[in-house]
Amino acid sequence: MIGSHVDKTPTAARRRIFYRKEKLQGACWEYEIAGGWLDVPSGGETRRILRHSFRFYRPRQATRRTQDGQEIVQRAAAEQWFFPDRWFSLLRFTTDNDETIGYYVNFSRPLNEIRRDYYADIDLELDLWVDLDGTVTELDRDEFEREIADLRLPAEWAEAVISAADNVAEAVLESVAINGPDMESTRDPVHGIPEFILRA
Repeated sequence: MIGSHVDKTPTAARRRIFYRKEKLQGACWEYEIAGGWLDVPSGGETRRILRHSFRFYRPRQATRRTQDGQEIVQRAAAEQWFFPDRWFSLLRFTTDNDETIGYYVNFSRPLNEIRRDYYADIDLELDLWVDLDGTVTELDRDEFEREIADLRLPAEWAEAVISAADNVAEAVLESVAINGPDMESTRDPVHGIPEFILRA
């Protein structure tokens, strides 16, 4: 079990936190974080991880793949974790009753505070989808390579993304080897962070 610090500060007393997502071609969007900072022990250190949660305006059909097979469900909400010390963020997509559908790893520049309580990162196009049975699917490789070819994605950033993607895929394999093909069995019961992403 992964331990974590629970913030008991009254909601009204917490500072508001804002986030900005930037794209290499200039688009951006921003929103207020519905969540806050977590102190999570991991690998002998305490890591600061920013958690956000949201619901989709309109649920969409999605396939939930487990070791028992596949089923069609409605994707209704998500929670997201941002890592100042890693080149990715993680989304956990869920049904209306909070059942996990799968995990989406969005590779980006590490989360950076650009002014007090205002954070930003830059989307670097490559993504991974992790099914609950441990199947890893790479997404948007063509967009990633196009950004490199068009000189919008610096070589050192691209190398960092490829290394991070390899680390995440390897962490999923390790989790399956140790715990079996069930990503849900290793989730932190307090904050829901899956073990594989803390290994990466």
